[in-house]
Amino acid sequence: MGRILRWTASVVLLFSIVGASPVQAAPPRTDRQRALAAGRYLVAKQSPNGSFAGFSPVGSTADAVLDLVALGRGAQPLRDAIGFLRRQVRAGNVDSIGLQAKVILAVRAAGGDPRSFGGADLVREITDTYRPSGRFGTAVVLDQALAILALRATGAPMNVQAATWLAGAQCPDGGWQYDRPYRAGENRHCLDTSTNDVYGSDSNTTAYAIMALEGLATPAKDPFAFLTKLRDRSAGPANGGWGFTWGFRTTDANSTALVLQAYAASGTPVPGGAGQALARLQYRCGSVAYSWKAGARTGQDLGATIGAILGFLRTPLPVSGSVTGTFAGASSCPA
Repeated sequence: MGRILRWTASVVLLFSIVGASPVQAAPPRTDRQRALAAGRYLVAKQSPNGSFAGFSPVGSTADAVLDLVALGRGAQPLRDAIGFLRRQVRAGNVDSIGLQAKVILAVRAAGGDPRSFGGADLVREITDTYRPSGRFGTAVVLDQALAILALRATGAPMNVQAATWLAGAQCPDGGWQYDRPYRAGENRHCLDTSTNDVYGSDSNTTAYAIMALEGLATPAKDPFAFLTKLRDRSAGPANGGWGFTWGFRTTDANSTALVLQAYAASGTPVPGGAGQALARLQYRCGSVAYSWKAGARTGQDLGATIGAILGFLRTPLPVSGSVTGTFAGASSCPA
């Protein structure tokens, strides 16, 4: 009898242990699922006027349009956003090459005609500034890259010298700086420390330049070698991504997403852990934090969420597609 009791107790203990075992965690979400979750958060945060109040009203709204097209969902939010951009063009608030290029990319992605948008021909407004050097007006390097991408999206004729100028603006370290082409007097990462120059070569401008130059011109130095050196190698929870520039290398969502897009544009394999660095900045409800600070994510950020979606999808510029689906149960995150 004692043996039976001991055997019964053992069986009960065994089933108790099995029953008490923690439930297995769900497998990690795919990048597509992460992007869709971010998209649900995105449309929940759209303003009544159709804009997305990220880093800038026009630029962030144009970027959000690209997200919706890449996801193939959100027809009404897309129409509202395009309506906002049209009103901004009509009001004269899209008056720089960079903003014109961003709106062109958004309008073309949504299937519209940027040659007749808000009463303006945005393509001609860019091409009319073309100089014999290849530079568009007095565009900063970033805007030159955006202009090339915008013209590529429209199929407009473009003098190859525009791409040659951008390739020649590359810094000796392999990156590009935001504001101006490299000059021989600059002495550190495309930064002249003897002047008021505050911009060094950075990940964002470099990523845009890689996408713009793909198939048009080959830069003198390998830009991916630059990105490898700039990569965040800290011991923090989001290491493996990219920050903005030298001295600001902590992983942030926008920089990491742009770099992932650049890798996708060139067909270069993404370094191990880079996608996970972006994923760790996402909250369960889909929103994305800009970065990490003092061991914690910096908080839900619409601008970071807008930037992260194309990174999750590994979708380079220009973006094309059709929007046929909807977002079920658009989410908003608790404070």
